[in-house]
Amino acid sequence: MDLKDFYTITNRQSPDANTLQVQLQLNSNHKIFKGHFPDHPVLPGVAMLQIIKELSASHFKKSLFMKAAQRVKFINLVAPQQQNTLVFNLAFQQDKDLLKVKNSTTFVDETPVMNCTITYQIQSK
Repeated sequence: MDLKDFYTITNRQSPDANTLQVQLQLNSNHKIFKGHFPDHPVLPGVAMLQIIKELSASHFKKSLFMKAAQRVKFINLVAPQQQNTLVFNLAFQQDKDLLKVKNSTTFVDETPVMNCTITYQIQSK
């Protein structure tokens, strides 16, 4: 999935190696919204999953492959023309070549957007 120019990170905090909070602003003019949906653009759930993967891979400086997704709950729609800033709260557990990521995504006002737990296979280079 091509997410080039899809979002800009505006704040990144990592109090320790196992937690990461990232605030980002979506590019509401990105081509992904022209197809999902042209008259009422909504952030696709798969794009949120891709953002989580990119943030996690960047944090650990590793290539990741999604092995499993559990308890994926999309709680509120993200209409980028109205609310285009999201906060991703990630908690990590690493066990050998597996990385488990617990995610809670909210709007800036802490309204929940999505929760999930994803297990990634850490790829060797």
